[in-house]
Amino acid sequence: MKSKWCIIADDFTGAGDSAIQFGSAGRPVRLLLAPRGKNPDVRGTSALVVDTDTRFLSPSQAYERVEKTTRELYEAGARSFFKKIDSTLRGNPADEIAAVMDAAGYRFALVAPSAPRNGRTVVGGHCLVDGRPLMDTGISRDPFTPVKDSRIAGILEQRFPGCVRELNLELVRSGKVRLEAKVTEELSKGARIFVLDAETMEDLKIAASLVDMAGVLFVGSSGLAEAIASVESKRKPETPRIPLGSSLFVIGSVTAISSLQCAHLAGTGMITELVVEADKVLSSPDTELRRLIGLVGGAPKNKALLIRTSGSNKPGSTTLSDKQSGLEISRFLGGLTLLAVKARRIRFLFASGGDTAARIAEAMETGSIDFVAELLPGLPFGSFRSGALNRKLYFVTKSGGFGGPDAMADALDLVTSRPVPQKELSA
Repeated sequence: MKSKWCIIADDFTGAGDSAIQFGSAGRPVRLLLAPRGKNPDVRGTSALVVDTDTRFLSPSQAYERVEKTTRELYEAGARSFFKKIDSTLRGNPADEIAAVMDAAGYRFALVAPSAPRNGRTVVGGHCLVDGRPLMDTGISRDPFTPVKDSRIAGILEQRFPGCVRELNLELVRSGKVRLEAKVTEELSKGARIFVLDAETMEDLKIAASLVDMAGVLFVGSSGLAEAIASVESKRKPETPRIPLGSSLFVIGSVTAISSLQCAHLAGTGMITELVVEADKVLSSPDTELRRLIGLVGGAPKNKALLIRTSGSNKPGSTTLSDKQSGLEISRFLGGLTLLAVKARRIRFLFASGGDTAARIAEAMETGSIDFVAELLPGLPFGSFRSGALNRKLYFVTKSGGFGGPDAMADALDLVTSRPVPQKELSA
């Protein structure tokens, strides 16, 4: 394996928005999906990212899968790992960090989940979202992966008792020399995990200056990825001119941000909106699928299509847990998307919600996705070839909690406003 960076992520959208930071002009970042094998094809790529799809697993299951994946990649020649975690600590960050460290032999980890461009910062060791402690936001009430503790060290100490140290903002801003000296001192006292404060990209760049320290694993989200990638130039994506009727948005995320973005997209008058009734998916999926496919077939051909979930599961309407319900709905959206793409000859596909995007890729039967750039901040853009359709699709993913109100509307505008290069038309 000759790809310089190998990013291990726990969900689909996070894999894309962090990995693209490691891209270089003319060379895509390749996102590998199962099945992978021990010798992944990385020819012509600047970096490799693997989605272990572990966010909703138990801690022990997540550790086992991430350790196995990392070990196989290490044995194939990968050495420069980056552990991507959620900027709001959802999932199993402590166990997955331990898995990468164990499999690849890292001595210690620098953990900096800040993503300043998306309003995620760390101050006093606490994770903040738009300046508010994590525990005071909707993340603490997430139906699938709630995070109840804003203090990052408290989460990591469950796996690394007595080995976690917090590096405050004053120390970080004192510069590389003092920061490195402090890390070295604490390592001699048994520390293995360092949580770094960061409010700005400049703070993260100081953290990234420790990249030459022996035995360090960098752990973070897209902000730290951008800081350590040292990309000299990033090309703008050659976005295609796609007819409105060949563009499809599938939104599985039910966050308030996603709802607002859907409303703004619908307000453009350029899309037909179809609502997937979550309760009906869980009680009678075949009936709901037939209803929706009928609506897809009857939608105006000169407009884009928006498929979103209702997010209105009624308590007591199913014996499934919230997490199980979410997984069932994601799988349903994957199958529905494949049928809609076939029916409409879709060429541009926008997927929001990590599990939704993963299930869509699964339904499309694609083994990898090549991301070339960010369409907008936090929106990695690329393409894949679908085995189920035997053709290429342009693809954008977005985490449910990222982006401004017009993110989806702006994405649609970008992919319907520039001509496709002739070489792309023949792909």
